[in-house]
Amino acid sequence: METRLNTLQKCLRILTLFGEVRAELSAADIARSLDLPRSTTYRYVLALKAHGLLEEDPRTGLLRLGGRLLQLAGGVRKRGLIEISRPVMERLATETGETFILAGLHETSGICLERVEGHHALRVSHERGAIFPLHAGATGKVLLAYLPKDDQERIIAQGLPRFTETTITDPKVLRAELRRIRRRGYAESDGEVLPHTYGLAMPILSDTGWILAALGMSAPSTRLDSTRKTPVLEKMTAATRAIARELAVHDVT
Repeated sequence: METRLNTLQKCLRILTLFGEVRAELSAADIARSLDLPRSTTYRYVLALKAHGLLEEDPRTGLLRLGGRLLQLAGGVRKRGLIEISRPVMERLATETGETFILAGLHETSGICLERVEGHHALRVSHERGAIFPLHAGATGKVLLAYLPKDDQERIIAQGLPRFTETTITDPKVLRAELRRIRRRGYAESDGEVLPHTYGLAMPILSDTGWILAALGMSAPSTRLDSTRKTPVLEKMTAATRAIARELAVHDVT
């Protein structure tokens, strides 16, 4: 019994590492952080992957929190955020052909809670369960823009790593961008995380103005850019308002 409890504690400790250290970790990172033998770490990782609690990025081989955790969290409430948002996102995807994500906060990062794919063959979007930075990309920036100032400063102080030439890495520039997002009510990104992509995101707000989640999308810049954003923005505005109304009716906060 004691051995089983020890194993459970170590598995839980592995899960809590994500977000405390980095959003994505290798098995070697986990072994080093927890001072575990690599063979033991790999065994725990395989078990967590088998249950959907961890996922491996096929491109990098790095591990991240799995979608099963989101399903478990979503099942706590009678009508959760994902359940309410998904039909609206499906309509958006059908009308525009683009892929949309629903995102929330995970520690000092963003996390993709749900994804609805459009019909375009070429898509640029986060997978369900993916964790992403808040200072780069439309969805991350809109989540950051509606956080309290103290939380914004805490996240900015952790550093603003560069992903592309257009990533905002200057705290002063980022603060100005966050103020601009709040004035306009939406965020946009021109290749800030991946080159040659364009993204839009809007907050889903409570009646008191507190951000509950973000609705985001991105597409190749050959298909969407700042000169062609208006029709998509109009549909996203209607969608976020519809989701917010439904959340209020069901008292989901």
